[in-house]
Amino acid sequence: MTNYVVASGKQIYDAAVAGAKQKFNRSTDDYSVYESMIHAFNELMLSKVSDQSVCDGIRKRTKNNWRNANFSLTLVMYHCHRAMQPCTTHARVCLHLSYGVFDIPLEYWELFEEQSKQYA
Repeated sequence: MTNYVVASGKQIYDAAVAGAKQKFNRSTDDYSVYESMIHAFNELMLSKVSDQSVCDGIRKRTKNNWRNANFSLTLVMYHCHRAMQPCTTHARVCLHLSYGVFDIPLEYWELFEEQSKQYA
């Protein structure tokens, strides 16, 4: 088990939506909140790049689209409740270290763990 994984923005979005569809993230049925969150996080990370040519290179490689960017996703905890009722175990995660906490199905976390081995 690892505490963090690397996944593309699109993969993270798909995992967040899958979690919302299973009512793990019951605060909203508006899936665009995940799109907005990941987009804002991408822009925040790019704003911290001090060398403009590096920032431009990242934007070029990702086609200036957060879906194509890779992000670290941190495991907060394994969770097995939904609306204070027992449910299937899933992963509570956040972007980077503390940005945007949400729940995703466990199979997504396990997939991300497996594919992240290439970055280790």
